[in-house]
Amino acid sequence: MSTEPMTHNFGPGHRCWGHDYTITKVHDHGQRIQATGWGHDGVLIKEGDYLLLDKGGQRSTRYQVETIEQVMEPNDMWHATLVFAPRQAAGLEDAAT
Repeated sequence: MSTEPMTHNFGPGHRCWGHDYTITKVHDHGQRIQATGWGHDGVLIKEGDYLLLDKGGQRSTRYQVETIEQVMEPNDMWHATLVFAPRQAAGLEDAAT
């Protein structure tokens, strides 16, 4: 079983019915946010994973999951605390905001 963090794309073109999120609180000028979402394409989101969130237009912003609570009903809903995690290098799958 892999312990490497996964990247889950909720960015432009990936938000749709059954795969979306809403930001419920913003802390430290966006450095930390609380979000509720649903949909995970069959792969549960875990602490340490990355979420690409829609920044508007054709851009996304990367956040790392600090804490997450999976909801039982519906079973693909989650509540999470996310920390801003800027990309480190160009050329990666989730590079270039």
